[in-house]
Amino acid sequence: MNNDILFVCTGNTCRSPMAMEIFNALSKESRADSAGLQVGFPSRAAENARVAVKKYGGNLDGHTSRQITFDDLEKYPLIVTMTASQKQMLRSIYNDEKIITLAEFAGEYEDIQDPFGGSIELYEDTAKMIYEYLKKGIKEECTFAKTDDAQEIEQIEKQSFSDAWSINSIQREINQKRIIIIKDNDDILGYCIFMIAADEGEILRIAVKENMRKRGIGKSLILSAVTQMKSEGCKYVFLEVRASNIAALQLYKSTGFEETGIRKGYYADNNEDAVLFKLEIKER
Repeated sequence: MNNDILFVCTGNTCRSPMAMEIFNALSKESRADSAGLQVGFPSRAAENARVAVKKYGGNLDGHTSRQITFDDLEKYPLIVTMTASQKQMLRSIYNDEKIITLAEFAGEYEDIQDPFGGSIELYEDTAKMIYEYLKKGIKEECTFAKTDDAQEIEQIEKQSFSDAWSINSIQREINQKRIIIIKDNDDILGYCIFMIAADEGEILRIAVKENMRKRGIGKSLILSAVTQMKSEGCKYVFLEVRASNIAALQLYKSTGFEETGIRKGYYADNNEDAVLFKLEIKER
């Protein structure tokens, strides 16, 4: 599985490796790596950091710090810093909305404290804060939508698309088990609508609530939909997306879709082109 998220701290500190390990212990779909902004020399994680992450299922015994590269900035769909100042520093080099803080990832406000050189208690406090933020930010439990979800899906549709589907159309797809959702308690955070014909599938719609974007929810929905289509015998999955939707283009590429062409003037509301994508589902 490809790494999907890069955690970044300043130098030879342990916050981003701790976040990486705790994230990988929590996440079912995505994987993480870590890097530093000012790594003078590669070094192992501090003993206190190794002890602190083990409580949350992480293991830093073989970890070595490394310097972030421009290739990292291009490669990773999501880059998460430990502090607002680190985010500002990265965006001065590479101004992209995919660079956010861990607090923003969790919908919180406070930076992650630096425990470097501190007591085991300080490292444990930092690990606990990282864990709690990641628990809030990771939403990967994908399920089929039910009848009671139709109205909330319709609301997100209207907020996300100028050509929103009607509630009757949404209900029809729910009845056919063609809508996958992610919920946080009783709130729908995002959904994916797909169809299957013979051995081909197509993603028709994917939307995430505006305040929950850039957290990996869209990627989890796509991967879950592809897994479902594969289980029903699909060998290929297709989709199209507006040429101006840069975030969606990056998302689909990060999940293995390959661009196959352009459909000129496809969208009637503004005569915008559609970018066509295809994914070949390979047996593993």
